[in-house]
This record gives sequence, structure tokens and C-alpha cells, in this order.
Amino acid sequence: MSDERPAWARRLASERDARQWSQAEVVAALRAHSPKPLPEGSSMVRQWKRWESGEVMPSDFYQPIIAATFGTVTHAIFPVAGQRDGNAEIVAASGMETLDILSRLQASDVDNATLEALRITTDRLCSEYPYLPGAQLATEGRQWLKRVAGLQSQRLTLAQHREVLTLSG
Repeated sequence: MSDERPAWARRLASERDARQWSQAEVVAALRAHSPKPLPEGSSMVRQWKRWESGEVMPSDFYQPIIAATFGTVTHAIFPVAGQRDGNAEIVAASGMETLDILSRLQASDVDNATLEALRITTDRLCSEYPYLPGAQLATEGRQWLKRVAGLQSQRLTLAQHREVLTLSG
């Protein structure tokens, strides 16, 4: 049985369950974090149920309140898809395209720019899970892991070797 709810709805339920709060208790916690009074009575509990079921996404007003209630930032629960351009980040940091990085890896030309590009790619792969299909991310991650692990057999300084091990992890 698969859970068809959006990731943010599953996260709301799991955060509440982790704290062993009832839906009424989470609404009380929301009130404590709200900059202005929230609707009274059972209407907020009904609203919470709609959010947790994935029927409707919380508005921009409620998202930071929910995040504060759970001790995190808004985008950790409600990620914004498509804001990052991994290739642009790699080019900006290293001056190389992905193909340049791969050719350098194959040519054993490991320098700081190559390692920086690998750091950015690793960071991108680790942070795209909320809005990329799991199978696609797993495939891309395995391909990069093979390339990064291949660096371990090349001639590296101690600091570079440590960095490659860290990136592989």
C-alpha cells in the first residue's frame, strides 16, 4: 500500500507523530508560534486534518508557523521545486561543465576546481530528493558515486583523499 499524499503532508503527520501530539495538540502548538490569533474552535483542527491528508497545501501564512512549530525552516517541509540549477552552480564554482569534470576525472587531472565541482554536485544530489523522482535521483547518485570512488585509486594528496572519502560517504 503506497501513500499517495504529497511529501509535505506525510512530513506533517510524521512530525506530529514523532512528538506524540494529537491533532488538537499540534493546533495548540501552532497558536503559540503564530504572530497573530488563529481561528478558534474546531475549524483549525479540521484545517490541520486537510493539510495532513494532502487535500490542500497550507498557505504562505501558515507554512512558516508550521515550520517554527516543528523547529525547522519552511523549505525543509515545503521545498520549492526547480530553484537550483546544478550545472550553473558547477560552472560558477569551477569554470567547468559536467563533461569537463568527467574528462578531468578520466585523465587523472584532479585539482581543487574538480573537487569543488564534485562538492557542488554531491550537495545538489543530497538536496534534490524532495522534488525529484527517487529512481532518477538514485541512478544519478550511483553514477556519481562510481566516478567519485574512482578517484580513490588516483594519485591524491592526503587532503584530497580525505575529501574524496567524504564525498563518497
